[in-house]
Formats: sequence, C-alpha cells, structure tokens
Amino acid sequence: MKSPAVFALLALASPVLAQTPAPTAEQLNSLIAIREQRVDLLRDEVKLTDARIESRLDTIIDTLKSISDSKDSRTKVARMKEDTGKRLMKTIGYYDQKRAALKEELRNPRLRLTDEEKRKMIAAFDARIEKRTQQIMALNKSMPAHEDHERYKTTGGWYGTDYERNEEFEQNRRMTSKNNTQRDAIVKQLDASITRLDQQSRSLKLKLAAATDPLQRKTLADELAKTDVLIAERRQQRIETLKPSGTATHTVALKEALDMDKAMQTAIADLRRDFTTLFERYNTFLNELSTLHATEAALAAKTAR
Repeated sequence: MKSPAVFALLALASPVLAQTPAPTAEQLNSLIAIREQRVDLLRDEVKLTDARIESRLDTIIDTLKSISDSKDSRTKVARMKEDTGKRLMKTIGYYDQKRAALKEELRNPRLRLTDEEKRKMIAAFDARIEKRTQQIMALNKSMPAHEDHERYKTTGGWYGTDYERNEEFEQNRRMTSKNNTQRDAIVKQLDASITRLDQQSRSLKLKLAAATDPLQRKTLADELAKTDVLIAERRQQRIETLKPSGTATHTVALKEALDMDKAMQTAIADLRRDFTTLFERYNTFLNELSTLHATEAALAAKTAR
C-alpha cells in the first residue's frame, strides 16, 4: 500500500494523473522530509567521493614531484609527469564546463536552485580549477632544468685520446625536450584561460555599466573583482611556468620507474571511476535539490491561500 507521501510524489511528478487530488499540506510536508534526507545523503556522497579523489591525487602529485629520471630510466618518469599533467588539464576543462552551466543557470534558470547555492557550487569549481592548475605547475617545476654538458667525453686509448658520446649530455637533451613540451602545453592552457577571463571581464564591465538595480550591481561588481584577481593569478602563473625549475628530486632506476608506472595505471583507473561517480552523483544532487525546492514552493503556495 502506497503511503500518502508517495501519492503526493506521483501527483507532483505525473500530470497525466489528472484524477489524483492535489497533495495536502501534510503530504507535502512528508514529501519535503523525504526529499531533504535524499538531498543530504547525496551531498554527503559527493563530498566523500570528492575527498577521496583529492587524497589520491595529492599522493600521486607528491610522489611524482619528488622523483626524476636516471640515465637508466631515460624519460619514463618524465612521461608519467607529462601524462598526469594532460589528465589534470582535462579535468580543468570538465570543471569549467560545469562551472559555465551554473553561470548560465544564474542568467537563465531551469532548475529550482537559489542564487546562493549556484554561487557556492561555482566557487567550489573555481577552487578545484585553481588546485589543478597549481598541481600542473608543480609537476612542471619538478622537471630537471637544462644543464650544460659536453656532447663528447674523452677517454684514454692505445693511440692517444679517444672520444665517445657523453651519456649525461644525451640524457639532459632528452629531459629538456620533454620539459619544453610540457611547459609549452601549460603555457597554451594558461593563455586560453587568460583569454577567456579577459572576455568575461569585458562582458561584466558592460553589464555593470548598464545595470541600475543596486543588488545586481553589487553582484556584478563582486564577480568582476574575482575575475580580475584570477586574470592576475594566471598571468603570474604563466611567468612562473617559464622560469627554470628548482624543485629538488631524486633519480629512480628503470625497475623502480616501471613499478611506479604500473601502480600509476591502477590508480588512474580508480580515479576515472571515482570521477565518473562524482559527477553522476552531482547531477542527481542538482535534480533532487531542484525538486525539493519545487515541493517547498508548492507547500508555500498552498499555505498562503
């Protein structure tokens, strides 16, 4: 037998059931309690999944920052850092998409979310984007800087001085090439971010100039200030990226690098699953929160009669 709250849910969700009477205030209150529990559960699940992702990523980044390649491992560690940096850049793009969707929600609401809820979620995505940017830069800083080595080294021979290729020179050339590739990718990402933020700043300035409502003007001014701070941060990060690296690392042998790479692949697979779970729960949370607010509005309308 269905409870009154379930009948109320069906009445709200199914306009086809025209013969079903409108839910009473008591039924709406019961439904709100159910929805609140569901929203709280989803919020906690999102936070726990996000915390697990951050913990695993922190461990990966800290580990990679502390090591570098030896002549034995050649560029194995550098490739791990490069691949990790690319994955971090992809997550920035995904966070930015979610952030943009919430910004659009502020302009053209489709979900029943408060502006404060939207801004809090936007701020959360901003924090994640900033952290990923810092992690990418930290990986780049841990790449060995260019060193001056002779292309050939001298060896004693039977008939005088012989020359052979200097492995230190070859290794540094390999590492410098990897470092340049990674640095160029980071600079490209930062340039794209600066361009987007500059466009956003100009748009906000135009809206602010046209706005007359005091509350809207304050909201736009606050957002413009935050945007300008981000632009300054991105430009400083660009400068830092182009500076020589100075992070102390220890070199690892090929066997250690191979073992680490294998462990990294397992960790990345786990992170991918967690990332998918995180945003599945996030999307469900948004819809559930919207439905909760719709039910609260229905109750408010009924009690106001």
